[in-house]
Amino acid sequence: MPIIGVTGSYQFFPSPLFHMVERYFINKSYLEAIQLNGGLPLPIPVLEDREQMKVYLDMCDGLMLPGGDDVDPMYFGEDPHRQLGIVKPEIDRYEIDVLKLAFERKMPIFGICRGEQVINIARGGSLYQDIHEQSGKETLLHQQRYNGSIGIHRVLVKEGSLLHEILGSTEVRANSMHHQAVKDVGEDLVVTATAPDGIIEGFESRDKKIIGVQWHPELLIHSQEEMSNLFKFFIRKMAAEYKNNK
Repeated sequence: MPIIGVTGSYQFFPSPLFHMVERYFINKSYLEAIQLNGGLPLPIPVLEDREQMKVYLDMCDGLMLPGGDDVDPMYFGEDPHRQLGIVKPEIDRYEIDVLKLAFERKMPIFGICRGEQVINIARGGSLYQDIHEQSGKETLLHQQRYNGSIGIHRVLVKEGSLLHEILGSTEVRANSMHHQAVKDVGEDLVVTATAPDGIIEGFESRDKKIIGVQWHPELLIHSQEEMSNLFKFFIRKMAAEYKNNK
């Protein structure tokens, strides 16, 4: 069974015993999507020591980066836009460091929402800090106001891409929970999906080791079968091959 490393984040919570408690977390939906589709999730705690990161990655057959807070624009050379949301620079730094180690190993990587964005930055790309003000497009609703298990807009998938092979269609319906998005794609990344307004919704690496999507397929696996295929392909094909070739 392929082991999938999953990065996470932290939050501060009030405690009856202590003034505040810092908790590390990963949303259950990501872990469940891995478990239901043939993988064993391995949470990777927020680390600063690269040697410890290497130990974790040595146990993994694939790496998944989930959604989360906004990415600090200092990591792509910009000052903060007025619409920038909550950022946690130490989480950005930790995920970028883990990614670079995974790149060296040519490990399969799957990025979801913020995860796709961090992959792009780690490859030298950039983001729109706020698509509604910075993209120059008449944008769709990208921050849906209802149940995330329902897709709200179309995603147009490039024919012949890895994403097309996985999803089995050139058009799917996706949920949308973001105001940042990929702007300029990073090194060796190719855009494979866009929303009807032109906002980038998916990419892959030229060597087919990396997949990124802007939507949240982990919330759609029970309502749209093709979204489970993303996890099945990543785990049973990409991660399984990496495991067998270690």
